[in-house]
Amino acid sequence: MQCSSCGANISRGDHYCPYCGAENLQYQLPVAEVDALLEKGLKAYQADEFATAVSCYRRAILLDPDVFNAYFYMASSLSALGKQKEAIETMKQARSLNPGSAAVYYNLGLLYKQTGQRKAARKSLTKALAVVETDTAVQNPENMKRLIKQELAALR
Repeated sequence: MQCSSCGANISRGDHYCPYCGAENLQYQLPVAEVDALLEKGLKAYQADEFATAVSCYRRAILLDPDVFNAYFYMASSLSALGKQKEAIETMKQARSLNPGSAAVYYNLGLLYKQTGQRKAARKSLTKALAVVETDTAVQNPENMKRLIKQELAALR
């Protein structure tokens, strides 16, 4: 295909023309590639290959910066690598994409707890408790509430 502005040859995956910088009006997200990277990242995470998982999630985010799962699982991978502060920042990005996720607030609470930020941990866990009933991704709200309450009790 050709750039509508300068006529240069570009691909559908180019958001902007690499020659003149004009927006590609026929741009299409590389969904299949993002999905493949998410799958590869999850397999790496499950095999305790956390650095590989982080790499996959970073590449997925470069292709599509609005992929919630990439941020969520990258934060878990970073945490497993002992990079709690970076994991917190990454989980905050996941939160910005899905502010109704009880799992995000729960995991953010655990990360804050691990870094000694007890007040922030309580706040995040309390928010998780508040949204657990309305979060359609939670398969067992009662179990999730029990876990959140245990973590809150441990912070007292």
